[in-house]
Amino acid sequence: MVTAVSSILKSLGEDSLRKELTGTPGRFVKWLMNFQSIDMDLKLNGSLSGGVDTFDPDREVNFKDRQIHCELNLPFWSQCEHHILPFHGVVHIGYFISEGFDPIAKSLVQSIVHFYGFKLQVQERLTRQIAETIAPLLLGGHVIVVVEASHTCMISRGIEKFGSSTATIAVLGHFSTDLAAKAMFFQSVASATTSRGQ
Repeated sequence: MVTAVSSILKSLGEDSLRKELTGTPGRFVKWLMNFQSIDMDLKLNGSLSGGVDTFDPDREVNFKDRQIHCELNLPFWSQCEHHILPFHGVVHIGYFISEGFDPIAKSLVQSIVHFYGFKLQVQERLTRQIAETIAPLLLGGHVIVVVEASHTCMISRGIEKFGSSTATIAVLGHFSTDLAAKAMFFQSVASATTSRGQ
């Protein structure tokens, strides 16, 4: 791999033996190896907060007695698999929880975000994978996930516009039909985005 990177540098007209570049191929390969694909083992059962409102397919859901819990502005960074260039941003997650139940531990939610972000990825798949991993932890699997990201490939190539960002959404369960719940979540996201920009 180091030889391959050296070859790329040479094809760009650079001297890979130049003092400033001699360590570059090795550093690039070391960084790239961070994104090798691994199997997921989050040890979900041991990481949940006590009392989390977990999935039970036989239990009926009364949404009048439930509230939306939000985890907003969870940072992530990832690597675009189309261009092998970084993209980064924040993840917003909303799900229903019954009164008297604890939300999913924030550390577990952050671990899920980090796991799916820290690899060669596309934003749409990242959004869906986060939602599909959180859903089984919840009664009925009702979850909504929004990912906002800035892509280096959009700045350095393509539209070449600084400050541009892309938003993707994954909606599972009740959020797909309950427009009021979806609007409430989007209002929380908008408030969090406004406060983040100040």
